[in-house]
Amino acid sequence: MASLYIHIPYCAVKCPYCDFNSYAAREWPEDAYTAALVAELQTRATETPWSDTTIETIFFGGGTPSLFQASSIGQILDAIGRAWPVAADVEVTLEANPGSAEQARLRDFRLAGVNRLSLGIQSLHEDLLTTLGRVHGVEEARTAVDTARAAGFDNLNLDLMFAIPGQTRTQWSDDVRALLQHQPEHVAAYNLTYEPQTPFHAWRASGEVQPLGEDDELWMYEHVRAACAEAGYDHYEISNFARPGHTARHNRGYWEGRDYLGVGAGAHSYASHPGWGRRWSNHRLPERYIASATAGDATAATEDLAFETAAAEFMFLGLRQLDGVDPTAFHARFGQDLEEVHPEVATFRTDGFLEHRAGRLTLTNRGLLVADAIFATFL
Repeated sequence: MASLYIHIPYCAVKCPYCDFNSYAAREWPEDAYTAALVAELQTRATETPWSDTTIETIFFGGGTPSLFQASSIGQILDAIGRAWPVAADVEVTLEANPGSAEQARLRDFRLAGVNRLSLGIQSLHEDLLTTLGRVHGVEEARTAVDTARAAGFDNLNLDLMFAIPGQTRTQWSDDVRALLQHQPEHVAAYNLTYEPQTPFHAWRASGEVQPLGEDDELWMYEHVRAACAEAGYDHYEISNFARPGHTARHNRGYWEGRDYLGVGAGAHSYASHPGWGRRWSNHRLPERYIASATAGDATAATEDLAFETAAAEFMFLGLRQLDGVDPTAFHARFGQDLEEVHPEVATFRTDGFLEHRAGRLTLTNRGLLVADAIFATFL
């Protein structure tokens, strides 16, 4: 079983905090890019380890995949079905911006085979959307949720962002309450990060942007956790909350170290074998990707993972999940006890950041607040 990620790199506008491989454009070579994706899918289906697998989740990310026509998405899904067995309960997610969420368009995506929609709401305050460089407004965001329901989507994820410069606790509380009133099946609530090579990173360095204070950021995180719990959502990953039966199966595959194939410009793939695992990445520039995929080889680089890298990734990916990692599974994978390979775990347990619960090693509530610092020690 494997997951499949499809990268569509085009955006109407690139947000200043975004460090994804995406490109703002007024028009894009949709037919040529779709044909390149289909060509790569056909090639990958003949390669080890992808030739002998079943696809259990499909995720269209970007960029803004909803800018493509439903006919293009359908063409890609048809190519996947011809290349591999596809699980009967396959999860097919499409990311969409509220500004490209017209009802007819969303209905066509649903008819093409998309059964889970992820809307990048980010905020329900106009000033914060402006700060983030988003192209949609508050009314478009509210309408998009109703439009998605009317189009037939009964598995809906809504994204919210906190720690935005200038954001107040009241604004965040209002956003969380308003979003939960829509009763989405899934909520992703994540803090703004200042990634290198982005305008936000440069603006912070120059003083043009002032990051929100740490106390406010922690308060916002604790608030969304409490609000989601009260509304009946399971907090199953650091930034993700789901109603029972609606965890993001595709993303869980990443956190659990399962094999995934990425196709498209700059897409990454991972297989747990041979050795301690192998990664591939495609050419990043869309034009270069289209040419290389059409010629039969989109791969730009490969990496065979060292034992230390694989063991570290097992830890910091697994610990993102609230139910943590299984020490028995670690031993089965690496042939050594978890704390023998990672002696720092003992210190984290003593200091109250990690704990053993139900036979698994998990972050404590205290550990959740400093998770990135803990993860960094495994690298």
